[in-house]
Amino acid sequence: MPSSLTLRVFYGSGAATESAAQTAIHLSNADGLTSGGIDAGSYSYERWLALRVDTAPAVGVSNFWLQNDGVLPADVILRFGIADVPQTPVATQSTIATMELTPGRHFIFDTGTYDTVGEHTRYVVLQEQALITADSGALPQQTPSFGWSET
Repeated sequence: MPSSLTLRVFYGSGAATESAAQTAIHLSNADGLTSGGIDAGSYSYERWLALRVDTAPAVGVSNFWLQNDGVLPADVILRFGIADVPQTPVATQSTIATMELTPGRHFIFDTGTYDTVGEHTRYVVLQEQALITADSGALPQQTPSFGWSET
């Protein structure tokens, strides 16, 4: 039977609250699963994400990657970082999400192998920055995708 993994959001104090499976996330001015725009010259709350094993693979899943397929408007930056220990999400400049999520590139974020229901990958931390010169209004939908190898 093939594996089944779902995207989970971790939020709240110490990013200790795990969401149910998510098909979309919002980078916004609030922690949690809510949406809400961010103003020019500010940062979204960090989004702490992980992929959770819901159906165990025959052997294991590994080599997890992230890619942004969208194109951001001028003066808006999407950053990411990797963490092993969750922290309370912040809406100031992240010390974890420091690498730009350049469209079209695969970024490996976990080379571990997972084979048990309930296990999850390392955390991917996303944060949006809207420079002071960014246009106001909603951003076009971005399409980050996740992938992995199953053995």
